[in-house]
Amino acid sequence: MTNEDWKEVDKKLHSFYNTVKLKCDGYEVSLVLERLNQFKNAIVVYINGAIKGEWLYCECEESRRFFRKVTRSVLSPKEKKAISKISKKLQKELGLNNEYSFYCTYWTSFSSLKKQLIKQNSSIEHIM
Repeated sequence: MTNEDWKEVDKKLHSFYNTVKLKCDGYEVSLVLERLNQFKNAIVVYINGAIKGEWLYCECEESRRFFRKVTRSVLSPKEKKAISKISKKLQKELGLNNEYSFYCTYWTSFSSLKKQLIKQNSSIEHIM
């Protein structure tokens, strides 16, 4: 896709519920601007017209290519501060610094979504 194509896609995603369809390495990807909550909008990614729950928690081709990976700590900042007095070796043995990851089906930034698509896919076409 050219820069003009990307600008056109970005422009279409400025209004709600407009669907932009892309063909990325054989996958049909639909991008839709939807309301996330009262004060926040996001671009939701649908792959071949669907979002499957298994894509959110497992490392699979679809999630790696199109979704945003989020990593969180098992402990809250308050709990981290409380255990900071324990030795690092004991923290590691008890597994207190563990993290978990999941994939998010939406993007709040078009430029981040664009970078991800370009990085993970070799051919991207805009479908009317």
